[in-house]
This record gives sequence, structure tokens and C-alpha cells, in this order.
Amino acid sequence: MLQRSIDRITSIPPLGPGFDGERHKAALLIAPGDLASTDPFFLMADDNITLEGRFGDAHPHAGLETVTFMLKGTMEDTGGRLEEGDVEWMTAGSGIVHSENAVVSTGMRLFQLWLILPEAQRNMRPRVQVLRRADMPVHAEPGVTAIVYSGQLEDAAAPTLNAVPVTLIDIHLEAGAAFAPQLPASYNAFVVLIDGELEAGVTSEQLATGSVGWTAPMGDGTSSLTMRARDRGARVLLYAGQPQSIEVVAQGPFIAGSASELAGYYAAYRQGKFPHAGTMRPVAHA
Repeated sequence: MLQRSIDRITSIPPLGPGFDGERHKAALLIAPGDLASTDPFFLMADDNITLEGRFGDAHPHAGLETVTFMLKGTMEDTGGRLEEGDVEWMTAGSGIVHSENAVVSTGMRLFQLWLILPEAQRNMRPRVQVLRRADMPVHAEPGVTAIVYSGQLEDAAAPTLNAVPVTLIDIHLEAGAAFAPQLPASYNAFVVLIDGELEAGVTSEQLATGSVGWTAPMGDGTSSLTMRARDRGARVLLYAGQPQSIEVVAQGPFIAGSASELAGYYAAYRQGKFPHAGTMRPVAHA
């Protein structure tokens, strides 16, 4: 089995002004523009709210998936309510409008990830999956609890439907605990240290709260990423996915394969052809 290293380490940038006034602060964990290194992950934002109330306006997406992980607090819109630990996996596909009448709680924090879609699925029918923390499979071993939101870890297999093969795991490590989750060697992956201190990879790279550690694809077969918590324990989000190795064109809330496809998204949105997420029943998982 191939043993992964942490190839580069970045940090969550200091929070700056968000799009929704003084009470909204945000930072980009993944900034667009370097898809060759981050594929299939296009963008990832850390959104923080200091005071409850309305949050943003209804807006469209197309050609991508958004993965919204509620770290703290709640968010509710016409499509339902997300609580701490819940994830909304929204496949925009051919186009969707969401965040209608969104209301958030004081102290809310979420990560929103944008995934590019494979060419064959880029214009698939949109769908919304709500992944409740309490319903997700859990892998446990001494000192380790891992909640699997997407993909599979040992016998814990999430029911999440994926256009791009993606693993998403929320890992809690007690002080001194070691863990080595297995991933396809072809996946690009990164870990975000939400809290604590961690040694990761074959060279035991040091990660602290707010660190983002990337581990690049390694080829075929199976790989593992060794982690060991230090004295305070650690909480880690692990994101891993199959690179798509395709050219994309992005503008605003859309990701397309060409300028003409991008123009088509804008035209369809202006003509009112995008369904509204609030009218869609979330995908039911067995």
C-alpha cells in the first residue's frame, strides 16, 4: 500500500469582509485559479456570521456541485434547515436557484466547497441531498471516531450519490491517537484541522488549528494517510476526490466547459428556466 505524504501546507487566511455586510466575515481555503493542483476542488469558502438574521439572496448555480458543511449554528431556507454537523450536497448540473429566504443563527460557521462536474454529468438534472449527521455511518476504533459523509471507510459506507467520486470524513482523535484512513491512490486530497494539533503523512508534518494540508495523487492502487493527534487531540475534515483533468471556464456562480456553454447558463437563468431548490424534495437515502 502506498503511504501518502503532506506535500504542501497552507492556512485558512484571516477572515475578511463577506458579501452580507459587517456581520459576515469570510475567507477562501481554496481560491479559484489553480485547478491543476486542486482538481476536482474548485473553490472553498469559510463563512462566519456574528449576528443572526437573513443571509444573502437567492442565487443560481450551474455546472458544479456545492458541498455545504455546517460547522456551527444553523441555517434555514425554503429548502429546509441545516443544523451543526449536517451537510447539504447540491448538484447544480444544468442549473438551480437556492438560498431563498435564508436565515442563520448567531455564531454560524460553514464551509462551502465547489466541485467541478465530469463533462458527461455537467448538465445533469439538478438534485439536493441533505446529509444529517445523526444518519451518517460511523467508523470507530480506539481513540478515533470518524463520521463518513461521502465515500467509504472500512465498513462505513455513506449513501451519498456522487457525480465525481469524493470522500468526506469528519475525524475526531483523542490525545495521542493514531489513524490511517485508506484512499484510492488516484485521489487528490486535503485535510483541514478544525481544532488541535496533528502530525500527518510519512514525514509527520506538523499541522495546527487552521492548517490545510494537501496530499497529491499517487497513481493506481490504494493509499493511506497516517495521522497522529498530539496532546490536545484533534478534529480533522478529510476531503478527497478523483481529479477530472478537464478544461473549464468559470464566471460568477457558473462553471462550464466553454464560453458558449457559459453564455447558455446565463440565458437559461434569465429566462427563468432554473428550478428552485426550495421546491425540490431532497434525495431520500435508504
